[in-house]
Amino acid sequence: MPARKTSRSLKSAAATESRFANVNGVRLHYLVAGKGDPVVLLHGYAQTSHMWRPLMAKLADTHTVIAPDLRGAGQSSTPPDGYTKTAMAQDIHALTSKLGYQHNQIVGHDIGLMVAYAYAAQYPSEVDRIALMDAFLPGIGNWRDVWLMRDLWHFHFYGKTPLALVRGRERIYFEHFLE
Repeated sequence: MPARKTSRSLKSAAATESRFANVNGVRLHYLVAGKGDPVVLLHGYAQTSHMWRPLMAKLADTHTVIAPDLRGAGQSSTPPDGYTKTAMAQDIHALTSKLGYQHNQIVGHDIGLMVAYAYAAQYPSEVDRIALMDAFLPGIGNWRDVWLMRDLWHFHFYGKTPLALVRGRERIYFEHFLE
């Protein structure tokens, strides 16, 4: 029997709004819910803000929860100048500033971890707490050994030739990881 949703979780989930903001020349899509101290949730590779919906419903009772689609993901636009984690963190900072928040708690999952770290490194006085989950952080600890692991071949699968190999077959490529 599936778990029964309480009226409290339904209320929080129903209050989640989908919005857009133009920041740093990028149109960012984000989900927002709740009231209180802000918590920013950053998704991982091949994911979007929607991965956070179950957690947003729980956090929205006590926090303003902001879950953006990182540049080039979900409904956010694809920038002409790339995807450095520094630039992506600047996007998130511009978004939170535009929303009127000077201090944040930030959570990064997978690639979002790298963006959250870049955010905290650039704006340390504005980060009250940070949670980094489910990925290695380049430059910290034994990261090269992780980067070069045989099972992480996909981290090195970039450039014109790999893109040409998966063009039109993106679903097959991503299902390999998601299944």
